Amino acid sequence: MPASWKYFAFRTLNMILIVVIVTFILSAAFSTMAERELEATALQRARAELQAQEEFGEEGPRGFFERRLEYHRTRLNLDVPRHIRIFYAAYDVLTLDLGEATEMSHAGSSDVTTIIFAYLPRTVLLFTTAAIIYTALGIAVGLKAAQVAGSKLDKFLSLFGITASSMPMWWVGMLTILVFVWQLGWFPAPSPTFPSPARMDGWIPYIFSFDQRNPGIIYKLILPLATVVFVLFGGRAWVTRNLVTGILQDDYIMAARAKGVPERKVIYGHTLKTAAPPVITSAILALLMSMGGAIISEIVFQWPGMGYLLRLAIFTYTDVPVILGISFIMAFLYIFGYYVADLIYGFLDPRVEVGAGKRMGGS
Repeated sequence: MPASWKYFAFRTLNMILIVVIVTFILSAAFSTMAERELEATALQRARAELQAQEEFGEEGPRGFFERRLEYHRTRLNLDVPRHIRIFYAAYDVLTLDLGEATEMSHAGSSDVTTIIFAYLPRTVLLFTTAAIIYTALGIAVGLKAAQVAGSKLDKFLSLFGITASSMPMWWVGMLTILVFVWQLGWFPAPSPTFPSPARMDGWIPYIFSFDQRNPGIIYKLILPLATVVFVLFGGRAWVTRNLVTGILQDDYIMAARAKGVPERKVIYGHTLKTAAPPVITSAILALLMSMGGAIISEIVFQWPGMGYLLRLAIFTYTDVPVILGISFIMAFLYIFGYYVADLIYGFLDPRVEVGAGKRMGGS
């Protein structure tokens, strides 16, 4: 088997193993909370049947209640040992059978998977779009700053990158709302309501409407997107600048310039190709870290994504199945992101694949 396929197979198996382990850890961590919720559900159902029952026979009301309570406990797997319940819960989560929400619903459905996947695309829309923008800008500005190292642009980028990346995203978000919503009135007030094509009279208003009373997706997206890009752009540009500055001092770059190779080809051919693996990997990791801040950022902007849903599940409804489902999805996105970063790094730098293939081949 070629080294590249060995590397791919090893990383894939490694990712699957980590996902399974994390799922069991989450299931064990939430088992106590889930057990209390299930006990309350079984008790509630048994009491409802007791109130609806008119005749009890020889067993009497108490006997009927205990029998129905035991029946519901059995159906909810509360009569089996805890480690068996943890195994069942982990298996259900791994097969995306996240169960039913105890309090929450979406479009009339209490299925946890349906609820989560109604909010997940909005988080992906916000942070994926932001990642594309700040990565492209960061690479372009970082390359330019590296070319003119020591210039005013270079000094400003260093100062801006350190300052912006040290600011909490939620704090910057609050400032943008204060200035651009309440002071200048340029954008609509944050609201968790999301437009629909039917209510907006078609797809064009649904996407491009700039009416503050019925804002479209782009209008609602501008402020949170600008906040994420502002906080992360400087750091990406600064990292790119430092990587490229070091590469520009390498012997083969100096030799290429001495041979008269055009500067554009030196930068975008030789230099950027060498810097691509760490730059792209760091961009993916930055995206993952920014999604970690989605909880507070989405609450600040009332952006109806995963972070906003988690806040509702914890503080408003205390809905354990939804909390467990969100925790699993977020953990999977993190693990999958690192997996993709590993594959991209191996693809862009064949030395990684060859080294991994030798180690796995035992040579």
